[in-house]
Amino acid sequence: MPPTKREPKHEPNHTAVEPEPNNKHSIDNDDDNSDSDASEGIPISKKRGRRAANGNCNGITSNGAQHNSNEYRPGSIMHISLRNFVTYDSIELSPGPNMNMIIGPNGTGKSTIVCAIALGLGEKTSVLGRAKDISEFVKHGHERGHIEITLAGHGGATAGDSGVVKIRREIIREGNKSTWQINGRHATATEVVRTTRELQVQVGSLCQFLPQDRVVEFSKLSPQELLRETQVAVGREDLKSLQAELAVKRAQERQMMDGIQRSAQDTQDLRKKNELLERDVQRWQERLAAESQLRILTALVPVARYTEAKASHDCAKEARRLALAAYQQAMNATGPAEEELEELEAKIAKSENQRRQLSGRREALERDARRQMGKLTQLETAHRDLNSEMDELKKSAQRRREKIAALRAEVARLEAAHAEEQPPDEAASEDARRKLAALRDRKMQLNNEIVAVQEEQTALMASGQRTNRQLEQCGQQLKDLDNVALKRREGLRRFHNDSYRALEWVEANRDKFKQHVFAPICLEASVQDLRYANLIETLASMSTLRTFVTQCKEDYQTLTRHAIDTMRLRIDVVCNNRSLDSFLPPHSSEAIRGLGFDGYALDFIEAPRPVLAAMCVRDNIHEIPIALGSVDNEAIGANHMFGEYIACGVRSKVTRGRYGSRAASVMTSRVKNQARLLSASAETEETQAVRERCSKEIDDLRDQLQANEQKMKKISQMDQKVRNAHRQIEAQEDELRQELGRRKEVLRTWERHRVQLETKQLMLREAIEEDRQEANGGTQAQRRQRQQIAQRLKDNAHQRADIIAAIADAAKELVDGIHKMVATGLAGLKDARALGELRAEAERQREAITESKRLFDQATEDFNLAKQHARSALEETRTITEGMTDDERQAVRDAQAERGSMSYEELDIELSTCRQRLSMAANSGLSSRVMENYEERKKQLAEMISNQQRLEHELRKVRRRKQRLREQWEAPLAEIISKVGHNFEAMFDQIECMGEIRLKRAGDGVVYNNIHISAANGGNDDDSDSGRPAVVLQDDEDYSNWGVEIRVAFRKNEALQALDNHRQSGGERAVSTILYLQSLQSLVAAPFRVVDEINQGMDQRNERLVHRLIVDTACKKGSSQYFLITPKLLPDLSYHPLMKVLCIFNGEWQPEAFNFNKYITNARRQPTHA
Repeated sequence: MPPTKREPKHEPNHTAVEPEPNNKHSIDNDDDNSDSDASEGIPISKKRGRRAANGNCNGITSNGAQHNSNEYRPGSIMHISLRNFVTYDSIELSPGPNMNMIIGPNGTGKSTIVCAIALGLGEKTSVLGRAKDISEFVKHGHERGHIEITLAGHGGATAGDSGVVKIRREIIREGNKSTWQINGRHATATEVVRTTRELQVQVGSLCQFLPQDRVVEFSKLSPQELLRETQVAVGREDLKSLQAELAVKRAQERQMMDGIQRSAQDTQDLRKKNELLERDVQRWQERLAAESQLRILTALVPVARYTEAKASHDCAKEARRLALAAYQQAMNATGPAEEELEELEAKIAKSENQRRQLSGRREALERDARRQMGKLTQLETAHRDLNSEMDELKKSAQRRREKIAALRAEVARLEAAHAEEQPPDEAASEDARRKLAALRDRKMQLNNEIVAVQEEQTALMASGQRTNRQLEQCGQQLKDLDNVALKRREGLRRFHNDSYRALEWVEANRDKFKQHVFAPICLEASVQDLRYANLIETLASMSTLRTFVTQCKEDYQTLTRHAIDTMRLRIDVVCNNRSLDSFLPPHSSEAIRGLGFDGYALDFIEAPRPVLAAMCVRDNIHEIPIALGSVDNEAIGANHMFGEYIACGVRSKVTRGRYGSRAASVMTSRVKNQARLLSASAETEETQAVRERCSKEIDDLRDQLQANEQKMKKISQMDQKVRNAHRQIEAQEDELRQELGRRKEVLRTWERHRVQLETKQLMLREAIEEDRQEANGGTQAQRRQRQQIAQRLKDNAHQRADIIAAIADAAKELVDGIHKMVATGLAGLKDARALGELRAEAERQREAITESKRLFDQATEDFNLAKQHARSALEETRTITEGMTDDERQAVRDAQAERGSMSYEELDIELSTCRQRLSMAANSGLSSRVMENYEERKKQLAEMISNQQRLEHELRKVRRRKQRLREQWEAPLAEIISKVGHNFEAMFDQIECMGEIRLKRAGDGVVYNNIHISAANGGNDDDSDSGRPAVVLQDDEDYSNWGVEIRVAFRKNEALQALDNHRQSGGERAVSTILYLQSLQSLVAAPFRVVDEINQGMDQRNERLVHRLIVDTACKKGSSQYFLITPKLLPDLSYHPLMKVLCIFNGEWQPEAFNFNKYITNARRQPTHA
């Protein structure tokens, strides 16, 4: 590489150390005429501390240029004063506002100045990595020492009258303590730290303050630590706080997710346990229902008996009422007949008074005869009724005997049938059930084997498909090696695999875009004249060449959402809406050709117009002229025509100051030797290796396919064998199920016949018992009834006999009377006949009254008996229902309504059946504890579900807070890393190496899907997830492990590798470290930066390149103050008028006398070299 072009005639200003009256050496900013003491030498000790009493043993020189205080940024160091500090008795120095290079041999005290800056601004000794106690920094032999640092102020409350902040730290060896002053006022260490923080001084950050003993520590920083240091260095403490809070929120989220998962698992386990109990609960409920039905039927039987008795009572009551009405009607009907008879008799007596004596006797006999006949008739009627009642009793017994005979026949038939039916063999049924359970277990085992075989088949099929795809890919790769366009795609894959993967996705999903999305620029653009390819690639940054170009905002969002957010790829995407015609060159083509240029970079690139427009936006290719040969540099510089151009293989960048004379400075760098992406080369050793690898992979894949086919055959045979066994077990299982079904049906039939037999036997016993009682004279009521009928029949016979005898006597006497009456006359015959008729009618009415009275008495007796039965049934019903609850009484009423048509006998049969069924259920071994356990677990399950919903609600709140924090943190952080990365890449391009800065996201292995989290909490704002995706598929939320990854490549054709202590050499790590710090320069909010001996381990080439980059960066107008400490310098390094060189002369090696002024005078007579 040729020497870097330097500014002409920039003479450095050297300084001289002069003794002061108080024996203290100071660094004075002398001007160029300071040579008055050229003939006098200044005595300097050969041993450090030999002349400590005079204070002339130590000294330091600096540039003599004067600086205005307005040139210093607030917080910059304007002055440093040390006394009795480490190696120094007394020293004062005034650094410049820009680049300050402190040089001197090892051991002279360069790093002591670094220590003084750190300790004097309030930092702890641990920052330096040296002594632990502050007292150890007091020079040996002294009890006190002090550090005084003057900082440029910003006019705040802490600034003094002169606009500066002067901080003084007095160090006292005894007691290991310090005292502080700010602008002469006593202060505390906390006030000092607060003051420096207000001035954005960050001595604790390695990105701002890198002492010698911590250089290695910086190179060992993990990506996580580097990210934290970077956030502090750019003045974004808030981002560091946001990161810490994000990590806390993520930990809370994971803890809540674990809690929800455990709660869901516990809930599922408890639900399964309760499901197992449901069958027992159902059986217990069936038992309770049977018990309830038993209680209901027990209550219904007396109710039915009472109902039937009440119906009989009501019928008897109605019959009694009708009999009473008939009796009263008969009684009422006899009144008129008797009156008519009396009237007729009175009439006859009055009309035939003269015949009264003759007919009186006859009439008396007739009346007596009629009365006797009436009584006889009544007695005969009563005799017939009594005989009918006796016959009825005899017929009732006959019907009962017929019923007994029929029941005996039915019972005999049922017993014969039941005897032929054998109860099922329970042992055989149990054996069948065990066999069925064994078959089920074997079936489950075979199912698992089938699933395992299917999974293995699926895996082999998937492996075969992958192998076929790999075969196709390998074959395609062999074809692609001969395709120039695909060679460039392969170059993109090697250069930036993320962009290559994103391109594959874009080509596979073209239908998702509204307009055409252009591939990375390195594939879309081409340089037809390959002589200019390396020039174009020098101008276009690597990030530009791998950039995708979209033509609308929707396509930009679609691509970034899928490639960056979902696929987590590191790619560059731009959305270009400007027309290419809007990018106009600063000068015409004829004008630049007159200066020797071949044209603008845009003229040599062929690409779609949107792609060219994007390159104009990113790299200004429409404003940068290029030439293969030389150009008129003087005309270009004099006319200020271009800010950047390429000629003779050199890239020149022209920058101008923002203030004063706006002097121009030119930074040059060599163009790339060979284009890597914009030219298609012939087949290289790498492509040949790829071709051989693809051929070998094809052979291996074919062998793998053949092996997979053999495995598939064996697995298919195994699958067929397992399936045949499975079918056999299913057939056996069906047979056993059918056998168990038949046995259950036989059991049900046998049980039904047994119940029918028991019922008929019960009825037969009741009928026989009733017949036996009848044979033994019946019941007491029946015996009393028969005795009454017999007595009445006997009385009736006696009465009839007496009446018949009386009638006979009366008839004889009547015949005699008739003869006498006939004799006395027939005059009263008509009246007598009428009288007879009236008397006959009266007799009939009396008979009717007698009959009605008899019927009324009988109805009254039946009514009383029915009433007694009804009361007995009612009392029994009340006794049963008194202990029942209202619900049970209502259940009895409902059951009564349902069974209203059933008789007492039918209910009694149903009651017996229910008792038998309950007796069988009582043998199941269940208890009320089953229901209690079920309800207890059900309540516990509800509580667990409620707790899980509460946790899910809290989780949503944490996730929303975490998302807001991430949005506040990630966007500015990504912007900072992007800017640092762009600067880092540009600096590595200048040293013809490759470098990249990436924000390394880290995951904690937990990817959540919140679709399962219920949103059924009312839809309020606290629980709403609207506007946010329901599914999170990125594992990048381990925020405490996010970091900054530095990737570098120092050799040609070397892939980018992460910077660590193992891959790169010490020099390469040093280069990477200093370039990273320089990349931060434009973003650092701190007023100054200190780097101590960072060039240790670098080779000369890298040290020169790095030195030039540091000078160019630190000497820009408006940049922060920079301290570079080094024990060595190479000749012919880059120099800038804004940099200040501080040379340390201190130590035992110093000569006895040395005239600095004479040395400076001689140095100024020679050409300037720094």
